[in-house]
Amino acid sequence: VVSVREAAQLLGVNRQRVLQRIAEGSLQAEKVGGRWLVDAATLRPARRSRPLSPRMGWALAQAVEGRPAQVRRDEVRRLDERLHRLRGSDAQAVPALVRSWLGERARRVELEMHPDDLTEVREDPRLRLSGVSDPRAGLASGADLEAYIEEGQLDGFADDYFLDLAAAVESPNIVLHVSAVPMDEVPRLFSAADLFERGGPRETRAALELLGLGVAA
Repeated sequence: VVSVREAAQLLGVNRQRVLQRIAEGSLQAEKVGGRWLVDAATLRPARRSRPLSPRMGWALAQAVEGRPAQVRRDEVRRLDERLHRLRGSDAQAVPALVRSWLGERARRVELEMHPDDLTEVREDPRLRLSGVSDPRAGLASGADLEAYIEEGQLDGFADDYFLDLAAAVESPNIVLHVSAVPMDEVPRLFSAADLFERGGPRETRAALELLGLGVAA
């Protein structure tokens, strides 16, 4: 058996996706002492579409917002096909589709901080709130924090709040998506992808509503 974190590393996914697969039954696991232990024999990557490059993922997110996407002429057709497929898919198929396409949108960093300090961190101007912390999703909680931050600002952010970027964290309450693309606001598609990766029904419903795709049955 392996821990959830080890299973995530072996599968090349995040912890939330491992927990989601445990709930779905595609990974065999047993809860011991409050922690999930995963049967290593069941560690098989779930089938998924090929992820978009960070550049094309950003272009698709811009297209969803109705903004012009900076792509080459030969990429326009492929981008339009993805956009039409997204809008034409059944709501139940959208979460897996978005997770697959946007799996490489940013580098994920999980951190842990005392809950009393999260209020101050949430106001940091270097962060762009996303996922469960995105006000547009209506799920904001004081118990955890999710946001995007530019690659060049991560080290300074960690130093300011005495966070160890290399530390192994079993129960993170901060999720940072480290992006090479500067953004004034997180695109709705990125925030929805963050919510879909958590896998809960409330998060999935909020993500679909954020995209204007209705609620999954």
